[in-house]
Amino acid sequence: MSRAACRLLAATAVLATAGAAACTDSVHGLSGDWDVYVALGATPHDGFEGWRRMGFAHFEGVHEAVTGTVVRRAGQPMLTVTRIDRVKDSVTFTGDDGQTLRALWRGDTVTGTLLAKGKPAGRRWRLVRRATAFTVEKNYDLWPGAVSDSQFAVTEDTAVFMKTRDGAKLVTYVARPVGAGPFGVVLTRTPYNRLSRAAGKWWAARGYIYASQHVRGRDQSDGTDFGDYDTDVRDGYDAVEWAAKLPGANGKVGMIGHSDEGRLAWYAATSAPPHLATIAPSAATGDPWRIVPYEDMVFSPINVAWACLMRARTLQNTDDLDIGKALMHLPLADLPQQLGCGQVPLWDRWIAHPVLDAYWRAHAVTTNIAKVRVPVLQVSGWYDDSRGPIDYTVALQAVQGHPPIRVVMGPGAHKGVDYVAGEFGLQSRVDTRRLQLRWFDHYLKGVDNGVEREQPFDLFVLGENRWHREEAWPLSRAKPTAFYLASGGHANTSRGDGVLDTLPPSGAPVDTFTYDPADPTPYLIDSRELETSLNEDFTSLNAARRDALVFTSAPLTAPLEVTGPMSAVLWARTDAKDTDWNVMLLDVFPDGHAERVQDGVVRARFRKGFDRVVPLVPGQPEEYVIDLWFTARVFPPGHRLRVSVSSALFPKYDRNLNTGGNNERDTAFVVAHQAVLHDAQHPSRVVLPVVPR
Repeated sequence: MSRAACRLLAATAVLATAGAAACTDSVHGLSGDWDVYVALGATPHDGFEGWRRMGFAHFEGVHEAVTGTVVRRAGQPMLTVTRIDRVKDSVTFTGDDGQTLRALWRGDTVTGTLLAKGKPAGRRWRLVRRATAFTVEKNYDLWPGAVSDSQFAVTEDTAVFMKTRDGAKLVTYVARPVGAGPFGVVLTRTPYNRLSRAAGKWWAARGYIYASQHVRGRDQSDGTDFGDYDTDVRDGYDAVEWAAKLPGANGKVGMIGHSDEGRLAWYAATSAPPHLATIAPSAATGDPWRIVPYEDMVFSPINVAWACLMRARTLQNTDDLDIGKALMHLPLADLPQQLGCGQVPLWDRWIAHPVLDAYWRAHAVTTNIAKVRVPVLQVSGWYDDSRGPIDYTVALQAVQGHPPIRVVMGPGAHKGVDYVAGEFGLQSRVDTRRLQLRWFDHYLKGVDNGVEREQPFDLFVLGENRWHREEAWPLSRAKPTAFYLASGGHANTSRGDGVLDTLPPSGAPVDTFTYDPADPTPYLIDSRELETSLNEDFTSLNAARRDALVFTSAPLTAPLEVTGPMSAVLWARTDAKDTDWNVMLLDVFPDGHAERVQDGVVRARFRKGFDRVVPLVPGQPEEYVIDLWFTARVFPPGHRLRVSVSSALFPKYDRNLNTGGNNERDTAFVVAHQAVLHDAQHPSRVVLPVVPR
């Protein structure tokens, strides 16, 4: 049977037994290599779903004798298949560890639900046939050189209690090297999983005491109100001083932690405990008005997934929450109850502070960053939504006599490079823990490995797909370059006449659109993933949504490198009392698909500052300056730059109800009629840091 005939049989789902045998080891045979995509949830839900290329599968054999393995892209096992059962288009993969994948097989795609001991495991898998054999992605040796080797036996204490200055008891997991020491201490304070035994054994085997402590309100630690953070600065101080005195410790403590744990490390550093030698957080969460729960003081409702995850003393399952459907509910303040999460005090506190006030400043790192006196290593990625590493770097650099700063920015997202669409070459995957180990070898053990003498910024340049080492951030050689918005007055959708050019406009008409909160401009995001800044393909939305203006450059004739912070200046008016303005930068490939690079938002009431509300005068033009975050990217020849402008990117940002009232507590809204100006007197533009090449 021909390959084309096999494809036809698969597509029409009428594959007979004889047809299946004829297609074995061809289109409809399992043998060979497959990409493995993973999505959250046992069943599909409303809203955009993120299918992430997490691994590879390889199968050998024919008919029922087929066996195979599924591994992560970096090589860790996901499933060892010992048996495959098939009835027509239904196929069941049975693993050796009680896991089963029940799937539907159509042509070159197999899609199904993962089960653990017969029950849904909260994940769906999609296998897509590869034309070539897969290669396991190895870690790139970004910082070559010797590091501490695994040479110590390890002992563990799973529940050691530390008493804070006010008498609270915080439970801590401690792993120790077997030996006289003394040893440096690696400390993390966490609201997540204290019993990180694999990490504990890894650090202890290399000659470090590892301590992982649950913060107040989590698991067995005292406290009932997790997420208030009122005590975390002084608790961080107490934890460092306690850890420095653990049996066998050498008195030097280094802190690590990912995401919220990273912010907790920064909190401790702002308290300046005497025995803290350094911190090395990864993807540290930024200040609360910058990323969680607000983004530039615009509330981000998808954080309900995190609020529901953290609503009890231990982590709760959120994989199958139907967040996409519930997000349209008003008022937004009731969203956790709509999802069945009950009352969530953390959420209520977020909603209670819709302006940058003393409460938020008290829970910010940058407020007290001048007190940080220890060297800092930060590791993150250009598609990481944590925002903290760059924000904290900029803030600390502004402090006279600041301590050494080292920053590593890779191609990844908050949970790593596996969440980012595309492939980034042989240098894309870096072992964060090995970087921290080399850092701690110097600052906790005193090893003269030269880490403090190297250039401080390691930047992965997307598109070029290799690392650059730089002396400063932002790059001194980067030239701020304006790309102006222009059109003939019909820039709605990518089919319109919107143009992006370095030449200032002279007399271009106004572009208009209507923003209806009942049908907000979408943002492509899987609300359960806790990944808000990925490089999704916005081609279809750019072409279909008339409530967004689209401005596209001519094809580039030479490579264009953009490395550094980006911004937009938008001149606009509205007939509403308040509204939002969203700007997105995209990379349009030669085949036409438009990939998000970054985006930013401004809520009109906060155009003069996040700490005060300044009402709009309907119909009056206003200038809005919008932070477009940062990147390091080469746009190749033939690619085009694109800017889209809208008044919503939902559900990344909550809907502005356009009334001037409380967007999180109100239910009434009005339609806003929007105008974007781009003439000589009102030069709307994006400003990109172009690096000469």
